[in-house]
Order: sequence, then structure tokens, then C-alpha cells
Amino acid sequence: MSGARMRGTAVAVAMALATTPVIAVTFESVRYDPNNDQLVVTLIYDGTNPDHHFSVKWGNCLKLDQPGAPAHQLNVDILDDQGNDATEKTYTKTVTISLASLPCRPARVTLSTTPPAYWNRKTLDIPQRVGLP
Repeated sequence: MSGARMRGTAVAVAMALATTPVIAVTFESVRYDPNNDQLVVTLIYDGTNPDHHFSVKWGNCLKLDQPGAPAHQLNVDILDDQGNDATEKTYTKTVTISLASLPCRPARVTLSTTPPAYWNRKTLDIPQRVGLP
């Protein structure tokens, strides 16, 4: 490949990367708060502004037949309302997810962001609801 052609290809790739939105939401931490019966999820995401809002898409409760494991399994997708925002700066946001209406307990809950990636999942066990109003 000639030098001019190689430079042209490099410029085209750089321009594509500069204008292509990058979906980048990862988990900094995920924990269960038993006092408030909720998940506390800290997300790291890229964008042009800090005002992304995250929603939850619950999966179906499935029976889990594994010794020593909770009775159910449930997948939860964390959705970014600005998932196609261009990457300019990295932000961190903590969101809480109420488990008050979780239909199956105890449960092994696996959280993922979209698009789902095997490296970007967090799994934790949620106990049977006890002593909460």
C-alpha cells in the first residue's frame, strides 16, 4: 500500500471513530441493601452529558435447580436512555432498584447493560424478603 493511500485510510478510520457513538456502560459496583430491599448500582458511562437516565427491564423468573443456590434465577437489563450518545467524557451515576415487587425470592439476579456482554455482568443472590413493611 502506498504512503498516500495508507494516510488516507488512517484519516478515514480516525474520522469514523471520532463520529461514531460508542455504547459504554459498565458496572463500578452492585450491592444488595437489605435495609431498603433494593439494589444499589453504580454505573460508569461515556457521553456528552451527565444527564443519562437508566431504566430496568426485568426478565422472567426461572426455577433454579442447583444445590446451595437460591430457588430462582432472574436477568435484569439496565437500559441507558442515551445509549447512542457520543463518547466525550466519562461519568458515574448511582441508581437504586427497588425489589419490593420482585415476584420470585430468593433469587439469583444477573444484571447486564445493553448491548449485553459476557464481561459486563454482575450476579448476586437476593434473599427471601423478611421483616420489611
